[in-house]
Amino acid sequence: MTKPQAGFTLLELVIAIAIFAMLGTGCWRLFDAVVRVERSSSAHEQELRSLQRAVAVIERDVLHVRTSAKFPGLTLYPDQLNLRRGNWRNPLDQPRSELQEISYRLENGVLWRYSQGLGLPLLQKQKILGDVRDLSWRLFDANAGWRSEWPVGKAAPKAPPKALEIQFSAGRMEQIRRVFLLPEGE
Repeated sequence: MTKPQAGFTLLELVIAIAIFAMLGTGCWRLFDAVVRVERSSSAHEQELRSLQRAVAVIERDVLHVRTSAKFPGLTLYPDQLNLRRGNWRNPLDQPRSELQEISYRLENGVLWRYSQGLGLPLLQKQKILGDVRDLSWRLFDANAGWRSEWPVGKAAPKAPPKALEIQFSAGRMEQIRRVFLLPEGE
């Protein structure tokens, strides 16, 4: 009588190891793909947050534009937007004006916001958005339509602008357009 076989043969073990190796390789590739997709979506989410933050800062400034007969609230040149805004927060309760001069400029692919309180010597520079490839501003004149320049002085239009349009491309985003309605002058 022969004894019954106990354990696995060498061939069965080799086949089992090959199956586990293929499963392990497949699982590794799947894990690697999931990690790459997560990194990509995280980078995309970060770009969207930066974009939302930049648009929110511009919108906050535009909603507080102060226009009067003496001082135009907005001036627009081909390379920059200037505005005078009110409601400047004063958490330290310092003696100062609530008005602030704001300027937006595109320099070497970075959109910068320059701000200065009226009568204050300190000029603050804030990075608003990076990797900007294209940027254009336009103001809406009720009589002449969209204008890419809004000068001051004698060449200035009679009525204040009704809306501000910004178009830009930044990061992976192409041709983003946002239109802000402007508050009425005094």
